[in-house]
Amino acid sequence: MSETRKLQRIGGNTLYVSLPKRWTNRMQLKQGDKVTLIPQPDDSISIYPTVKEERLREIILEINAKDSSQSLKRGITAAYVDGFDMIKLKAEERLSEEQQDTIREIIDHLFGLEVIELTRNTMTIQCLLKQTLPIEKTIQRIHNVILSMFSETVSALKSKDINLVKGLTRRMHDIKRLSLVTNRLLRSLIIFPRSAEIREVSLIDCVDYLRILHIIAEIADNVNKISESVMALGEQALPNSILEPLCQTCIPIQDLYDQSIRALLSKDIPLANRVLDSKLTLGNLWKLCREADEKSEISSLALSHAYLLIDNLKQMQQYAAEIAEIAIDRAEAEAKKGD
Repeated sequence: MSETRKLQRIGGNTLYVSLPKRWTNRMQLKQGDKVTLIPQPDDSISIYPTVKEERLREIILEINAKDSSQSLKRGITAAYVDGFDMIKLKAEERLSEEQQDTIREIIDHLFGLEVIELTRNTMTIQCLLKQTLPIEKTIQRIHNVILSMFSETVSALKSKDINLVKGLTRRMHDIKRLSLVTNRLLRSLIIFPRSAEIREVSLIDCVDYLRILHIIAEIADNVNKISESVMALGEQALPNSILEPLCQTCIPIQDLYDQSIRALLSKDIPLANRVLDSKLTLGNLWKLCREADEKSEISSLALSHAYLLIDNLKQMQQYAAEIAEIAIDRAEAEAKKGD
């Protein structure tokens, strides 16, 4: 809740403003403690307690006997992503064996979580991850996994060899784990800001990176759906009148996505503009599908998957444009800082 306070004068020219008692109590500040003032791009100033020693951030999740496994998963994942170091699960009477197994299965899918204490009705989980992570390198790693998935999927489509895409969906698990741990860091910087980290990653950086991670996750999902369609086609090969133009279109789509990420990480405005100025259209592919259907050259199953492939390629193109726009905004903001 916002609050307005008057500036007071001490001595001749010194002005001061008192800090809200509710905030100082929450931050456990007392007379003589230090705070850090950090100027923001809009000329406002943010105030952060100077961290004297690291305090573990703890949350208690009450567990009901009727809670579903999905409810447990949502609660633990949310606490993890929000940056809590200690997650204490507490049941009214006892944690059932089934609940314990479900909880262990959930934390096995999240980086850095370990059970450190277990009683009849409580389970305490600690995140052992450090609060630092090279965010741009992690984005690059996720990007590289997506590129490899896409390349292998296109090769499978072109060669009509579904063996090339078997097991690709497992890589989605790696992408989700990397995305979650990065989301955890970024959200924790917003929810629990610390002065040293804020100087390295600003709050607006956190917002931008969270947007990027969301978009990249959507692109990964598009690639995964394309690989699933290639698998589902099996023996239902697409006619060459559709297959060849489709494979040829995949190459510039992949290039646009790759260029958008490179523009983002290198703050390359001309490269981002080239992505946005791309004249690539997919209308001809829709037309080829309709013509093949009218000539009965394609089965209804193959036609439905052809439409799915084209739709996912179109979404990838749109997401690449969104990344390019963010890349330009970030590059321009960085340039203004240097002025």
